[in-house]
Amino acid sequence: MLFCVGCNYLQSDVMHVTAQETETSVRLFRILKDGKFGFIDVKGNVVIDPKFDDVQDFSEALALVSLNGKKVFIDRTGKLVITPKDFEPINGFTDGLARGNVTNRERYTKGYIDKSGKLVIDNPQVWGACEFSEGLACVTSGKWGFIDTSGKFVIKPQFDEVSYFREGLASVKVWDKSKTSRHKQGYLDKAGNIVIKPQFDVAQSFSEGLAAVGMKVGDDYQFGFIDKTGAMIIKPQFEWTYSFSEELAAVQISKKWGFIDRNGSLIIKPRFDKVEGFSEGLAAVAVKGKWGFIDKTGKFVIEPQFNEANSFKDGLAFVKVGGYDATAIIDVIGAFDTEGKWGYIDKTGKYIWQPTN
Repeated sequence: MLFCVGCNYLQSDVMHVTAQETETSVRLFRILKDGKFGFIDVKGNVVIDPKFDDVQDFSEALALVSLNGKKVFIDRTGKLVITPKDFEPINGFTDGLARGNVTNRERYTKGYIDKSGKLVIDNPQVWGACEFSEGLACVTSGKWGFIDTSGKFVIKPQFDEVSYFREGLASVKVWDKSKTSRHKQGYLDKAGNIVIKPQFDVAQSFSEGLAAVGMKVGDDYQFGFIDKTGAMIIKPQFEWTYSFSEELAAVQISKKWGFIDRNGSLIIKPRFDKVEGFSEGLAAVAVKGKWGFIDKTGKFVIEPQFNEANSFKDGLAFVKVGGYDATAIIDVIGAFDTEGKWGYIDKTGKYIWQPTN
């Protein structure tokens, strides 16, 4: 989940990359070769030569890239199409807008440009902002509220922390200095109504109709799942958990990870050190410092051999060999760790793009 206090990242339901490619039939995949970034297609053919200092995934047909110290946008042919002026983009386009820093002020403030590169949402008081999600974006100048794509506040600034909207609801945090536990989290709808009162110590985003919520017990947490009425569907019993994905959710028990179904039944017993959610029928899991992939019976279909691994998307998974392994304290999955080499595999474990760096 992503709470927008300066957009700090916790376990994200939009894992590893912020701007996601939406036109999956023509998806392009990031590569790193000789220290430069480019893109390949699903067959491993180079579509855009590696020449950029950094890249994000394509979103709404454009990709944010860094070239010669400047952040610009390219199309799927690699052509430069947007060079923002007095604006430093942070992420790609969602709902037709890209957020970033307005740079022609003493103190950078946040704003949004459209696909012509024009600054269309600009409030000099806003120093924190998030990407648009489900038509709304959270912004702050002290308290967090939500704007629509015209820049108008539809939920006035009043919250200490908020998350993106997912399935029509966003989590919010409120503080109460009079209590020992100073903050609680609940959920609001797009009209700004609190529909599940703040009562949880951790409230993750909704996915497949359920959200993981945690209550602190001593120095630890116990997590369960609620539905959109706030009813506890799966009682708190797990040390940590991730959102449901393809009808299964990863849960931690006795410091090991397994998977439950929507009834809370253990489908895959906890035996993994780290996991990712299921995607396209497979889940990346780590044991003894190496990542592999299991199916929904818990059987390894690609044996643990990678130092890092991303979930499958559009038939390919982004993996790393060498460098830091899964026991590293700093988890850099999805980042390009230059200590190792990155490549793409298909669901048989065959390399479509041999690891490069």
